[in-house]
Amino acid sequence: MIKKDVELYGRKTFFIVPDASLIPKTYLEEFFENGYETYIINDDYTCSIQTKVREITKLFPGSILYFNIDATISGIEWKSYIRELSEFFGDENLIGIFYSSKQNPEDEEKIKKYYIEQLDIKAGCFALSARNHDNFESILKVLEKTGARGRRNNVRANCDSSSFVQFNYDGQDFNAQLLDINISHFRCNLPSSTSKFQIFDKVRRVKLSFADYSFVSDAVLIMKRDSEGKNLCIFMFIKKDDMPDLEQSDSKLLNQKIYQIVLNENMDKLQNVFKTADK
Repeated sequence: MIKKDVELYGRKTFFIVPDASLIPKTYLEEFFENGYETYIINDDYTCSIQTKVREITKLFPGSILYFNIDATISGIEWKSYIRELSEFFGDENLIGIFYSSKQNPEDEEKIKKYYIEQLDIKAGCFALSARNHDNFESILKVLEKTGARGRRNNVRANCDSSSFVQFNYDGQDFNAQLLDINISHFRCNLPSSTSKFQIFDKVRRVKLSFADYSFVSDAVLIMKRDSEGKNLCIFMFIKKDDMPDLEQSDSKLLNQKIYQIVLNENMDKLQNVFKTADK
């Protein structure tokens, strides 16, 4: 991934062998809602963690990998393994660590001294505590500092050919192909030229349907382009009072759906390469 892409779209972030009680899957959906694309990688019989890390960085160059250095993994001594990875990756893929909070502050200082000062890992570190409601915020701050989100505010999902947008504008019904969507905007391909539309035109009761999910919202046109046989429009969701964003209930449900699409798409890719990586 080139620097420009990272700065614009951010980096996929992987938590390697986390304790499920400290980083539950529900966190991932909340990170997603904040614009961070995060995944959990567990230790299982599909292939080794070393192989999984290798395949992640091949499939998703520019990723961030956070390693749980409290985990006991066959064939891995964390200090030497992360040192080797850090030397091998350089600045292409970023490495960070996390661990359970230590009772003795000196133990945490030793961890930071080695990984931060000696190895100079680029994605930082964070400590997690059992039954600590601040864990989510602690991770979020580290992701923000690392620049994992890039300049985007939301993660979008690509839609398949059966996805559509329906609305009435100036007395005419439109049925367009929905191309992609996030919790604030959607992009569609109209069946005819966009010349009839003006930027900042509002459309009411737009029906959007994708991946067996549909909902209705008002929207405002913020960009249009007719090019190479496509009539592309980008709309921003607005509330009934014309303020930006979806109604809260719709936003939550939409985020859940988009999250599942993106998660399934990328984890399916990884599982496929994991299954054949050592064969």
